[in-house]
Amino acid sequence: MPQIYTTLSVGLVFLTALSLLLFENWRWNAGALALQYLGVFVLIAMSNPVEIAVVKLVAGWMSTAILGMAMVDNSGEIEQKETLNLPGQLFRGLVAILVGLIVFSFLPQALTLFAGVASQQVLGGAFLLGLGLLHISLSTAPVRVIIGLLTITAGFGILYASVEDSIFITTLLAIVNLGIAFVGAYFLSVSSMEVVE
Repeated sequence: MPQIYTTLSVGLVFLTALSLLLFENWRWNAGALALQYLGVFVLIAMSNPVEIAVVKLVAGWMSTAILGMAMVDNSGEIEQKETLNLPGQLFRGLVAILVGLIVFSFLPQALTLFAGVASQQVLGGAFLLGLGLLHISLSTAPVRVIIGLLTITAGFGILYASVEDSIFITTLLAIVNLGIAFVGAYFLSVSSMEVVE
């Protein structure tokens, strides 16, 4: 795979994870999550057969669709909770850039830990892990936490796929992704029922 595609995929993965962290519009979040899985597909396809990468892509897009349908059903409630808090977004952006700089500074040590793995895969996976953990730590809303968990599993999937190309583990991670999306949809529906009652 040409290096320009993998480098662009690392940038795409970082920008989508950053936009998921900064913006609270559910439409943008669904689109960014779908684009994030496209970048994950390219990074996994670097070291694994395309079939395994396609499984991750399809599972990610299905998870996005499940979560997106739940967000559409509860869009009125989600839009009422969305607030454009500029200082909060600025803080999140600065912390995300700090996480990106930390990941980039530890790249040589990570490359010795993941011997024989491309630097793009390590960067992409570590960016997603770091920004997903940041997402979870700064949010209490169920949708935001679910998006953070999906980001973390995508980062773990990249790092794991770079060292092992097990079909069983790929299938298990796809099932975990779908399970997280179903749990998120359930929490959204339960919270909307509580508001109605």
